[in-house]
Amino acid sequence: MYSILIYLFIVISFMIILFILLQPSKQQDSMSLLSTDKSNILFESQKLRGVIYLLRCITASLGIIWIVLGITLMCFLGN
Repeated sequence: MYSILIYLFIVISFMIILFILLQPSKQQDSMSLLSTDKSNILFESQKLRGVIYLLRCITASLGIIWIVLGITLMCFLGN
């Protein structure tokens, strides 16, 4: 059981890295802040749509699963 959880922990770790790298860069927004007069470009709240929303939800879900698995593994290690 412990080894299955370890392998699952490693797979989820790689999946989190993959989904973080798939998310679009926000560097264009910060560069447009320097080139225009609008100082509130970075702080505007934009509604997430489509793939971006899906990637964020999957990344957040995997992060929660990763934390729960880490706590579970620590409990097994304590016994």
